[in-house]
Amino acid sequence: MKILIQHRHLKHEIAGVLTYIDAITPELEKSGVTVQTVSTRADKILQWVKLIAGADIVHMNSNDLLFALLCKLLTKKIIIKYHYCFYQSIHSRYEQMTFFQRLKTEFYRTLPKSNYPLKWKLFTLVKWARLATRITTALVANSHTACSNFLGESCAFPWKVATLYNPITVRSPIQQKQLNTLANPHKFVFVGRLDKDKGVDIILQAASILKKENRQFQIEIIGDGPKAAELKQLTSDLELTNCVTFLGKLPNSEVIVKLQDALALVAPSRWQDPAPYVVLEAASTQTCAIVSQMGGLPEMAGSQGFFFENEDFRGLATCMRYCLEHPEEVIQRGVMASQYVAEKFSAHGAATQLLDICQQLIPMSNSQLVNAQLR
Repeated sequence: MKILIQHRHLKHEIAGVLTYIDAITPELEKSGVTVQTVSTRADKILQWVKLIAGADIVHMNSNDLLFALLCKLLTKKIIIKYHYCFYQSIHSRYEQMTFFQRLKTEFYRTLPKSNYPLKWKLFTLVKWARLATRITTALVANSHTACSNFLGESCAFPWKVATLYNPITVRSPIQQKQLNTLANPHKFVFVGRLDKDKGVDIILQAASILKKENRQFQIEIIGDGPKAAELKQLTSDLELTNCVTFLGKLPNSEVIVKLQDALALVAPSRWQDPAPYVVLEAASTQTCAIVSQMGGLPEMAGSQGFFFENEDFRGLATCMRYCLEHPEEVIQRGVMASQYVAEKFSAHGAATQLLDICQQLIPMSNSQLVNAQLR
């Protein structure tokens, strides 16, 4: 079987989609599948056509309508995977709705306010065109998957959307995480873009509560973004400069090292983050997560995580306080989180699930099926 995997990223770009493709490709090849990739952002249209024509099935990872129509023109089946929220109206607040209710909500959500400048009123037409493109691409696809249960459910489609998790490799540790290997005083880590959606200010407000209780702890903020200067000023205003460190952007290898000796990861997102990869990365180092109950965050953290309501910095402070008072339990939760992601988010499992969907769309011959199973 020949699978063509489409994405819209540049070769060396850091993106969850590319991480997903890099993880499943070796597993697919182990099953005897020939895998090729195409970037609809970097490659020419003639290259698209050539690769589509040579494939048995196409796995899309974006809502590229022109590419999808070319696949249909060349009679190729499409498996599409959704990695990001389909609608703007669920960005910060989500309610279950039927497909047509969701479209109505999206329509009203994108209407411009009466005091908007003319250019922003006209931009509404662009938003509607983009929505129409996403919906048309979805209608063209033969099978639909999403990177989390939350994301699949939030699409509200009248057809099935299977959950196809983004995998992560969890290597067997030389030894289980121990209390004496953790940073002292105990450390909480945030990893992500420094903007309002990510909720770093919520961590700082929670830290202020703990500081007033004379608790000993450290917080490391990894990442950069438009709110960096504002967050540093807030840190100073709250008198947290002795316990909060801004490390800027770090290579992934260094992020992993920082997570290894942390007591817990903190992910206080305000937006409906569909499948935050950093929670899985933390679990891969036997570090559990404290997350807001938004989007796919609870799903990625599993039952081993700690949860608080969106925007509730007092609730976050309660979780952090509990971690400081019960570090042994927190370490054990991290070990269980590692086991959880190893079982549920394996590359082999994702590749096997993708092949099962391929089999449903274009059944292999008996000999092909036997060979794939033997491999």
